[in-house]
Amino acid sequence: MESTSSPAAPTTKPVAPTGVLEAIYAVPLVSSGLFVAVLAQLAVAGNLLLPGVIGYVVAVALVLAGARAPALAANLPGVAPRWLGANWRVWLSLAALSAGAVAFITSTGNRYTPLNVGTWLGAVSCFLAAHLDYHRFTVWRHNRRAAALRAWFTRERVVTLTLLVAILALGAAFRFVALADNPQDMNSDQAEKLLDVGDVLRGTTMIFFERNTGREPWQFYWTVGLIKLFGLRPDFMALKLGTALIGWLMLPAIFLLAREVLGTRAALLATLFAAVTSWGVITARFGLRYPLAPCATAWTLYMLVRGLRRTSRNSLLLAGVWIGIGLQGYTAYRFMVVVVPLVGLLWLGWLLVQRDFAQARRVLVSGLLALMLATLVLVPLIRYGLERPDMLLYRAVTRLTDAEQALQGNPALIFLDNLKNVLLMFNYTRDEVWVVNLPDQPALDAVLGALLVAGAAGALALSWRTRNPWPALTLLAGLLMLVPSALSLAFPRENPSVVRTGGALPALMVVCATGPALVLEGLRALGQRRAYAAALTAVVALGLLVTGLNQQRVFVDYPAQYCPRAQNASDMARELLAWEAAGHPRSDAWVVGYPFWVDLRAIGSWIGDVTFPNAVIGPEQVAAVNLGGRPGWFLLNPDDLPSREALYTQYPGGQEHLVEGTQCAGRAFIIFETQP
Repeated sequence: MESTSSPAAPTTKPVAPTGVLEAIYAVPLVSSGLFVAVLAQLAVAGNLLLPGVIGYVVAVALVLAGARAPALAANLPGVAPRWLGANWRVWLSLAALSAGAVAFITSTGNRYTPLNVGTWLGAVSCFLAAHLDYHRFTVWRHNRRAAALRAWFTRERVVTLTLLVAILALGAAFRFVALADNPQDMNSDQAEKLLDVGDVLRGTTMIFFERNTGREPWQFYWTVGLIKLFGLRPDFMALKLGTALIGWLMLPAIFLLAREVLGTRAALLATLFAAVTSWGVITARFGLRYPLAPCATAWTLYMLVRGLRRTSRNSLLLAGVWIGIGLQGYTAYRFMVVVVPLVGLLWLGWLLVQRDFAQARRVLVSGLLALMLATLVLVPLIRYGLERPDMLLYRAVTRLTDAEQALQGNPALIFLDNLKNVLLMFNYTRDEVWVVNLPDQPALDAVLGALLVAGAAGALALSWRTRNPWPALTLLAGLLMLVPSALSLAFPRENPSVVRTGGALPALMVVCATGPALVLEGLRALGQRRAYAAALTAVVALGLLVTGLNQQRVFVDYPAQYCPRAQNASDMARELLAWEAAGHPRSDAWVVGYPFWVDLRAIGSWIGDVTFPNAVIGPEQVAAVNLGGRPGWFLLNPDDLPSREALYTQYPGGQEHLVEGTQCAGRAFIIFETQP
């Protein structure tokens, strides 16, 4: 039964091992499997495919044979939730539905207004107030006594909290250290986002941002909130700070999710892996919406697993809130509308097989209430979607169908090939997009790639032998969140995608932690202190190795490949500002456009005006610029010979000079200055 004496009590008690003899041989089998898996991944990385595949087969077999460590209880049956008085519940529910209806009706024209925002938040608040289980809060108040708090802070919990704080600090360092310089320059996507942020700052409060094929609103209001709270400039750095913070806020949810599924040791390992893996860190540092999907997925899965496993109505209601939030973040999260019901139905089936009909009924009722709450959280976006389904679904439709580009073959075969490629993205295949990725390497480093394969085998074996479905369901959730990338049927070259698979990161980091956690839990159950200490030392070394590998990927390899490809708008802006500081008006400075070159708005962001308008394209427009006898400043691509000739024709006394990029070679540009 679930403990009612402390809301922070240990989540479970380990179930005793099936036998000491089994535990004795289980630990070497799993340890050997992990070692062989790493060797196999190194072979694959060295293009020794056959030895690598054979090694992985052996590694999986060893882990499957040895996954017999103590397992957490599959479920912790709770008591029936306590409600407010029936009359209050009914009246609050009616108030929630009425307010939701008003919010829906008034959310027209793609605008948030005081009326629809007030009624929308009121609907969500009233629904929560009507259906929360207040017994939990009563228990919490009861346990605030000093004696209870002292009893809670055992040595093991203090050590766990200390390690968790250290891991969170490491995760913050990976996301915020050298953030201004890595990455240094933005691309057109960030410029589009800054235009949207500027719209909000000027009072245009859209429900869905239609610029650049359409974007959900979470990032823009989050960024504006940070700008106003900390007095930031609305620039690339503000975008990066916002997304890096979102990426960091994912980490506590991964710890809580992993603790529900596998226990505290696995939770610390999973959080460490998530804190440093380049898969999540690089995307969080880039200033685009990508980390919104893994963050929302992590919190949704934690609340979902906790709510189902403990029959906690409050957790399931919060899962509903997170579903509503996540669907207003990044498009890849949308597949959670498949994952969440599927996991819930599988759990209901498991309860029915166990003949636990009372708990199944409570889970079903709480799940339906969570669905209603998620709908209320989505009311404005639902209204927009009914008005403009073409915009809301545009990005997904153009990837899934021939709306933008004809499908190059049988859709089913394309999907199967995409599925194969996305499943191999952590060990063999690559995402070719360089902006938030290492295009010549798999999504995970060699060690995490090996741990993922071994952990998948361990999760399946653990669920089978312990009759606890949660390790397998966690693996299933992670694999399903790879599907958004595989659904790029019209553009299969965009698959695998490290950003569209971001929602899989939380669950798969838990899977990566499964193998080492099985070894530690097995030795702990045996009571072999020296062996456990040796294994703990090895796991710490493993964590340091993973940290070092990803430090190289994030802070060395990524900027080294990014800089030569990204346009150095910051250098160009510096030259423009220097010319302006010499007493010249900005209106006499011009950027001469060239195919696949710098985005004018990126330069504008660096000079504090993302809408900077002075752009011309081609010799004709260059010749049409009227400086009125004043000195002029022109920025050109070195390959744009026709525009340079036009400038010399119109301004024979003009002078040009080549400016080399300050960050890396090959990023030179030309400044042409005219004389009065």
